[in-house]
Amino acid sequence: MAAKQSGDDASLKSIYRPENQAFLAVLRGLRIRANLTQADLAQRLGRSQNFVTAAERGLTRLDGLQLRDWCAACDSDLVAWAKAVEKALK
Repeated sequence: MAAKQSGDDASLKSIYRPENQAFLAVLRGLRIRANLTQADLAQRLGRSQNFVTAAERGLTRLDGLQLRDWCAACDSDLVAWAKAVEKALK
């Protein structure tokens, strides 16, 4: 099913909103700044590399606790991540 198109991006599912690309870039950047490969992060999370790849591409959505785990595995926290997202969106 195609995404509903309108003049208001806020009415679109979040995966279709342009802000989602900024969200994903910050997620990936967090891993890269921690000097971790996808395999390294996957091991820290107890998940597969495919999970990390899918999350960074937006194919798998992270819930709040998974996002917190991701941040912790990258030696960061949710507050720093949220500030980076807000900065990217400005």
